[in-house]
Amino acid sequence: MFMRATKRAEEAPKSKTLRENEASFHFLVETIATPIFISRGERLHYANHAAEVLTGYTQKELLLMNFRDLAPPDSREPVGLASRCEVRILTKNHEERWLDITATPFDFDGQQSRLISAFDLTERKRVESQARHLAITDPLTGLGNYRRLLDVLHAEIERSGRTRRPFAVLLLDLDGLKKINDCYGHLVGSRALCRVGDVLRLFCRAIDTAARYGGDEFAVVLPETAAKAAGLVASRIRSRLATDSEQPPLSASIGAAAYPQDGETIEALLQTADRELYGMKSHVAEEPSLSTPDGQLLVPVAAEQCTTVDAEETPSVRHNQNGDHPDQGGRALARSRAVRK
Repeated sequence: MFMRATKRAEEAPKSKTLRENEASFHFLVETIATPIFISRGERLHYANHAAEVLTGYTQKELLLMNFRDLAPPDSREPVGLASRCEVRILTKNHEERWLDITATPFDFDGQQSRLISAFDLTERKRVESQARHLAITDPLTGLGNYRRLLDVLHAEIERSGRTRRPFAVLLLDLDGLKKINDCYGHLVGSRALCRVGDVLRLFCRAIDTAARYGGDEFAVVLPETAAKAAGLVASRIRSRLATDSEQPPLSASIGAAAYPQDGETIEALLQTADRELYGMKSHVAEEPSLSTPDGQLLVPVAAEQCTTVDAEETPSVRHNQNGDHPDQGGRALARSRAVRK
């Protein structure tokens, strides 16, 4: 009896110290802003208030879960006993959040446990994603840019090498952009480029990529598409532009190339499509007519002014690559009043 009493007397201070330590620990983790979880085995044994705020679950609900139950179905990988990694979770409201977690093994109340601290990376991931998007996006049209085009072409050549499946690329050049800028101003010219972008988006499948890689130059990468099908897509794009009711009317020259028969490198593919594009341009007798509200056609004579002539009096005018309009066959353009923009 004396021995038992002595043992209880020795254990009493230890129990008091343990309770005080537990109280201090509880106060600490409940007041810090860092989400803290403690798990034993697979089951969560503790979650602080910050963890409730982060996940949207109450502590009672969390203690019925495993930590990996918070992860989306496509990333259900268990956190190791001593690890640091980035994981995605879904909150109770099905909002996806990114966490930088550190899981450390420790002895909690005499049992092997894990202390999991979490740092919310969601905002940083959003900013990084936005920066990546801006780096590959044309700011005017919202299509991909030249970097995006090259990335996709590299990926398609690699994929086609594995699968032996074809893909095609279209190059598109908006006809008469200089003419539109001269007659209507650069805002209307910018709007014309956006209209082309809208049409390309309309005809793009989820697996296709449309990009603007130059001033009035666009490209479309068509996976799983042979040459004949690419030609049909090009025809539909031209038809859609021709039937657009918005003014001024638009048209485009389009060249197509298919991998691998038209080239086995990016340079060869783009050169083939470019030759086809300018072959089409050379057969365009005249560019889209730019009409004034009274039905007269606008023919630019300088960057600052346009002349208007009646449609039936307008000679056929062919533009060169620089947007110039040399007098064809020595015929003078009809004279008319100047219309300044």
